[in-house]
Amino acid sequence: MHLLLSALGALILLGIVGLSTFFVVAEQRRGAPAESAGAPPSASPVAISSRLADPRPLSLTEIYPDSEIKLSAGAEPYRLSMTHIDTDCDIATTGTLGQILAEHGCTQVVRAEMIAPYGGYGVTAGIFNLADECGAAQVGGQLSGLVRSGGGTFGTMAAGSMPGSDPQAEPQSQVGWRERGHYLVFCVITRPDGNPVGADDQYARQITTDLLGTYLSEEKLGARALDL
Repeated sequence: MHLLLSALGALILLGIVGLSTFFVVAEQRRGAPAESAGAPPSASPVAISSRLADPRPLSLTEIYPDSEIKLSAGAEPYRLSMTHIDTDCDIATTGTLGQILAEHGCTQVVRAEMIAPYGGYGVTAGIFNLADECGAAQVGGQLSGLVRSGGGTFGTMAAGSMPGSDPQAEPQSQVGWRERGHYLVFCVITRPDGNPVGADDQYARQITTDLLGTYLSEEKLGARALDL
């Protein structure tokens, strides 16, 4: 009986020690994710919310440093034929869009003309520098109605001439835009045969994703937000 009680006491003691160790380990494991969850994000959401927070002007070398845009290894590049930067935002628009941009503090437009690796489509793509993200959102909100009514849109760049709008190309083109902070990124897409670019054109859809989503918004403006 004495031996049995001694063995039972030893088992109880081992159980207490094991249970204590379990709770200590469990508490440590619960604490680890909480610490990582509190880590600061890689880029502040307000970093490019306005020109007050992001006063450094855009430059051609920042946005278009090379004669090609290659989005992934082994992919065919977009080939640039002309780049342009201007403090007159109206030069890259048609109709009343230039006036609307001016009302929201547009001070710069940086753009490039290029040939897409899909179907030989021509593209003008760039960035307008506005005062704040509220203004950029307001311009973006007006653009659909403006484009549909023919009241204004983005201009193309005519290769071999002074940078500016090419009004003859606008009715046949497809335009896209996106706001990112206090910037408005845009593209104008034309077919090499001069026919209209349809709303369901797969090449135009891919070009819009490549340039507005990946290259200008994420790669270039995303890098600017991280630098601040």
